[in-house]
Amino acid sequence: MVDDIKEGGGRRGWSWSTRGSQLNMIQLLGVTLLLWLSVIAKCSSVTITNPSGVSYVGVRNTTSKQDIFYGIPYAQPPVGPLRFKPPQAWVPASNHTLVNATANRPVCIQSTPIDDSPVSEDCLYLSVWKPNNITMKLPVMVWIYGGGFLNGSTLWYPGEAILNTAFQLGKPVIYVAMNYRLGIYGFPPGKQSEAAGALNLGLKDQRLALEWVKKNIGLFGGDADRVMIFGESAGAMSVAYQMMYKDGKHGGVFRTALMESGAPSTYAALPASYPPRQTAYNFIANATGCAPNNFECLRKANSDTLKEANYNLFKLPPDLRSPDPYPSAIGPTLSPGDPFLTRSPKETIRRGNFTQIPFVCGTNLDEGTIFTTNPETTEDVVAFLTAQLPGLTFGITNKTAVNQLLKYYPAHPSAGSPYNTGNNTFGKASQYKRAASIIGDLVFDAPRRDFLQVATKLGVSAWSYQWAQAGLDLPEFGAAHSFDLAFVFQQRWEGMTRPLIDLSIAMIDYWITLAYKLDPGATANPNRAAWPKYATVGKSLKLEAGNITVIGDDFRVSGMNYIQDNLLT
Repeated sequence: MVDDIKEGGGRRGWSWSTRGSQLNMIQLLGVTLLLWLSVIAKCSSVTITNPSGVSYVGVRNTTSKQDIFYGIPYAQPPVGPLRFKPPQAWVPASNHTLVNATANRPVCIQSTPIDDSPVSEDCLYLSVWKPNNITMKLPVMVWIYGGGFLNGSTLWYPGEAILNTAFQLGKPVIYVAMNYRLGIYGFPPGKQSEAAGALNLGLKDQRLALEWVKKNIGLFGGDADRVMIFGESAGAMSVAYQMMYKDGKHGGVFRTALMESGAPSTYAALPASYPPRQTAYNFIANATGCAPNNFECLRKANSDTLKEANYNLFKLPPDLRSPDPYPSAIGPTLSPGDPFLTRSPKETIRRGNFTQIPFVCGTNLDEGTIFTTNPETTEDVVAFLTAQLPGLTFGITNKTAVNQLLKYYPAHPSAGSPYNTGNNTFGKASQYKRAASIIGDLVFDAPRRDFLQVATKLGVSAWSYQWAQAGLDLPEFGAAHSFDLAFVFQQRWEGMTRPLIDLSIAMIDYWITLAYKLDPGATANPNRAAWPKYATVGKSLKLEAGNITVIGDDFRVSGMNYIQDNLLT
């Protein structure tokens, strides 16, 4: 039997020099690589067969000397009676099943329509990139994409460039990227979803994919005992949740982790019945013609109707819509007995109930800019931070606490984000830089600092970094959220300067060294800046073109202390 694959269409990448929403930004790199593969590369097929006789047919790229296996099923399609159910491991039809892994599968359904790739509920697949002719077992880097738990795909994060750089550095690796369910498909909201056992399905998808890697990556030349998981934004949060799986009893499916712009408390993990979540569930039930208490009706709802309801759920009024709206009410959910979130992340890490392995947790200098509207007044900032909508909620209802928080963040533009830009307001409203500073700390930097401080006190080896390289033509965003991705995935563009290229190479060298040696600073490159552990004094590595150096994690202490003590969950 042949498990066939439909052509996945074009890939989406991102442009470091341009930024709309995170979904719109992801467009340049993947398309460039697709054209390179189809026009320049010389490709043939390659087959790997497991001991049971199941064969995986992939693509051998003789130009880049890589084998690529697109769209390998790791779970049964979550459709029909399996919709809104925890994932079930994929089982071949027979011992002689042939899996066609020569082209991409459809993308999981997103929060908005996309026009360059098919979307489907049947999307639980992963892809593997490996060097040709491996003679030894290699470390494995498993990528979990971000996108606010609403968007994302393996198509947009290909591994070719990472493998090329790893080879040039003399540190070859295996790269794996997984799809997981998003939006209401991966994170059904409401008390009815909780009663049906349908919470945190996207996190469970990720876990099953990691179990597949542990069991099968040896067939592809990977060392199942040297797996590193890494991700950005919601992907970084997912890495943290995987570290908290069953209070840290993760079964050895990975041995180190790296979080880019995300930490355990980045997303406000709230109960299923939290009002915006219940509102979201009621909206979906109404849109599909289902009675609120009939969850089985949702399981059987027309796929197109459900998809349109998922799209419409996240629409926001103009005054609350930032360039990249986040966070929504749809995402990881707190529930007693849940393998990931039986209690709040803040409490879980303070108990030490996470996998205490070496890890990196970093942020970008100006994390909050793309998530900020254009507030004119203090009242506008308070209204934004306390919004209670399905498409926008920070999980904060206490306006008194928000007003107290504002005391630590001056309204003067010189104190705001993008930082180090003086009184320049970039044509934005008077409270823009203040709000961006608050959101960056509330959602990203305070959770990062909190996790690193707690882990260090527990004796865990941990490292921090700050991405400080601003974008090229959007100064109002600074070194914004996700701007580092082009460097991790080795994007190149015409006119890219040597310092920027060197920054990109250095960054992936640190990342790969963590996978190899459990210490990102052990690069063995005498020209590479040292990267010390976070330690009790709070050291961090600043990543900027021509200026990679160690800095103290001692900025905005009063404001972040208030956040850590009063607002993190």
